[in-house]
Amino acid sequence: MRKKFCILPFIFLSISINFYSCSDKCKKIFCYNGGICIDGICGCQSGYEGDDCIIKTLTKFLGAYNVSDNCSVTGNAIYTVNVWAVDSNNTEVFIANFNNDFSNSVQANIGIATIEIPPQFPDADGRSVTGNGTFNGTSTITWNYTIISPGGQINSCTNSIWTK
Repeated sequence: MRKKFCILPFIFLSISINFYSCSDKCKKIFCYNGGICIDGICGCQSGYEGDDCIIKTLTKFLGAYNVSDNCSVTGNAIYTVNVWAVDSNNTEVFIANFNNDFSNSVQANIGIATIEIPPQFPDADGRSVTGNGTFNGTSTITWNYTIISPGGQINSCTNSIWTK
């Protein structure tokens, strides 16, 4: 009779340990680059994505794009741009040959599926640029941006398509 009582606490302890380990959905999940596991899913830091936060978001934006612009002042234009990044920043990219016109690169900030050009004067010649785009799938960005000349003339470019 005494043996039965000694076994019961052991069984209860074993069941408790197994129940706890099964309920911890993050026990076998590792989130890279500062990601945090919540309920078995990695929540990634800004600039990273994927199931385990190992993918740099900006990598899908990098590369050469064939541009088809539709602008209010400069009209339709076809040219090439290059999107590049500095390794130390995971959310900032630079665009060379923006609007087939700027000498210096235009700086942009990326999100999971967005890219934004904050107001800036890339060439220090009085022209400003601002805009935003949406990354569609794996190789296309649809842009809306505005370039304002020193005299105040507005060149609005809507639904410009950039394709890798």
